[in-house]
Amino acid sequence: MLEGAAHGLALGILAWLLLGSLRGSGAGPAESAGTRSLPASLPRWSTVVRPDRVHLTIDGDVSPTALDWLAALVRTGVPVRWDAGRATPVAAVADPMTDPEGGTRVRAAAVAGVTVTLADGLGSLDSVTAARGGATFLARSGPAWISVRAGPLAARAAVADSLVLGRILLLGQVGWESKFVMAALEERGWRVEARLGLSPRGAVLQGAARLLDTSGYAAVIVLDSAPPGSLATVPAYLRSGGGVILATSATRAPALRGLGAAQLAATLPAREPFDTTGPDPRRSLGLVPIAEVPGQVALERRSGRAALAARRIDRGRLLIVGYQDTWRWRMAGGGDAAQAHRAWWADLVGAVAYVGRIPRPLSAVGTDEAPFAHLVDRLGPPSAVGPGAGTAGMSDGAMFGILAGLLVLGWASRRFRGAA
Repeated sequence: MLEGAAHGLALGILAWLLLGSLRGSGAGPAESAGTRSLPASLPRWSTVVRPDRVHLTIDGDVSPTALDWLAALVRTGVPVRWDAGRATPVAAVADPMTDPEGGTRVRAAAVAGVTVTLADGLGSLDSVTAARGGATFLARSGPAWISVRAGPLAARAAVADSLVLGRILLLGQVGWESKFVMAALEERGWRVEARLGLSPRGAVLQGAARLLDTSGYAAVIVLDSAPPGSLATVPAYLRSGGGVILATSATRAPALRGLGAAQLAATLPAREPFDTTGPDPRRSLGLVPIAEVPGQVALERRSGRAALAARRIDRGRLLIVGYQDTWRWRMAGGGDAAQAHRAWWADLVGAVAYVGRIPRPLSAVGTDEAPFAHLVDRLGPPSAVGPGAGTAGMSDGAMFGILAGLLVLGWASRRFRGAA
């Protein structure tokens, strides 16, 4: 019985190999390639020899054309497996900065601890170690496209839009705060118009009086009580999609009721003299804490109280500032205080500003914002199994060993039977 079973298995394997040979008549064996050799292998697989299966090792970028080609091979019945190797997921998006100085903000998603490198068409720009949330870069060069590399793979993203920036409307009282907020924004490149109260019946105006809407204004800043009538259209502007920045002292205005409020708590006093030794210069500013309401996000806290908070109101974005007399930072904060104060106010405006967008022609460089995800989408999940693994890819040496073992088993069975 043992001899018959061995002969049967041997004949079965021979028949399976014969059928496989007939099915593969004119086709090549299992093929393997790295992504660097893939451009040379793909034409050969399509015109010279059709492989039974393909194994791809990720050792570099896979172009969109090569990925489409591999997916086409899969649709024609050629299994394609790929080994991620050292490749890890990476993705990137690039957006123009809402800033007259220009620039591009690049947000990269990558595995924490991986070195992430930013580059444009002229070469590497910067590199960091990814944190838990990935990495963020600021490229002041304004490139048409960028790449973010993490290991063998690089995500490529195009900057699709150019921005059209409107004016800033500043409302409040004549004073040091309005003077230096206006100076900071104008130095940054914003066009600022102002309505500043000077007396109960008088105001200082800068710029022509015009309708407050998103076609002309990117944002409105309300620092404190404003000239009569100047706040009436601010809520409608906000709800239509505009950006509004309110100081906590301005939230008490009847026209702005419901947009935000200060806490019913004691103001945290300013520090004198201004402390220039620590990492956070705003800790020396006075603070009127912001009341926290549902749907509002605290962006910055001091002593456990909200100092900056943001929320959506219909289509608009509202930012509430609890810090008081930020001009003290510019005047007494040290050698780089004017630049830091200017950048801080510019970032606040950029976070809420309404901007027009003009689509750019897409770059000729092929974009792939999430290369690892696209590999999974087109070819399935990665596998460490090589081209010769598994039954379908069993090597000739292994098949010979099995057949030899079965023949020896049959011979031994006959010998033992004859001895008996």
